[in-house]
Amino acid sequence: MTEILDGAAVTKLTNAKTAERVANLDKPVTLAVIYDPQNDGSRLYVGMKSKKAAALGIQTKDIPTDANATTESVLQLVAELNADDNITGILVQSPLAEGVKEREVFSAVAPHKDADGLGATVQGMLFADALADYTVAATPQGVMTLLNHYGIETFGKQAVVVGRSQLFGRPMFALLNNADATVTLAHRYTPAADLKRYLKDADIVVVGVGKPNFINGADLKQGAVVVDVGMNYVDGKAVGDVDFASVQGIASYITPVPGGVGPMTIATLLENTVTLAEQQQAK
Repeated sequence: MTEILDGAAVTKLTNAKTAERVANLDKPVTLAVIYDPQNDGSRLYVGMKSKKAAALGIQTKDIPTDANATTESVLQLVAELNADDNITGILVQSPLAEGVKEREVFSAVAPHKDADGLGATVQGMLFADALADYTVAATPQGVMTLLNHYGIETFGKQAVVVGRSQLFGRPMFALLNNADATVTLAHRYTPAADLKRYLKDADIVVVGVGKPNFINGADLKQGAVVVDVGMNYVDGKAVGDVDFASVQGIASYITPVPGGVGPMTIATLLENTVTLAEQQQAK
């Protein structure tokens, strides 16, 4: 029988703990969000973040970029927020306007304010498994929270991550590697036959490529744990990158879409923001 990794339920537990932590801080927690107002998805997502943050006692400062935004203008905005003691954390919502160099902007966020863990400094610390405190990108960290909540062992396991984006795949690889799994990172140039072989050997599969039903039950090892990070729309219905019906009875656990990884992403972002606030207060 395939069991559900219930991201919505774990999100409630995570948010309750986050709200308690906010209440114990000496000063307000404020998350600044830089986004492109011309992008419908970004506007929607930023609105959702602000609503969730307010429910936990976290203030947000949503900052739309100008219609003619450039890399230089966004970098200047980041520099101002880095220097503002009233700003706890900074999130740069992707995608930014065409022509703005996102990676450069991500890395301009001060590490002690990097709420989404996308800067080169904190990602380098992740890959080095550094002993010092650092944030981790919200989606992969949310995946690890789910795995830990359900007691899913990573030590010595074979894991496959499909997708190598800076927001998901690369940090997901590092987190699983740091948790002592043997990890294969597949991407668009991985030959299909090789990917099939990797999947058949995998105890844990985490996929986020944005292709509906990209993986099905026949691709998987019996008993594999499947985490579906994809969010696609087919005939107006939200579906993941995994054919949910076909993995029933094959996967031991799977995340649903919606209600799996999605809720955990925002919860983890807000959790990260409070962690930054606690670190700043301790100094």
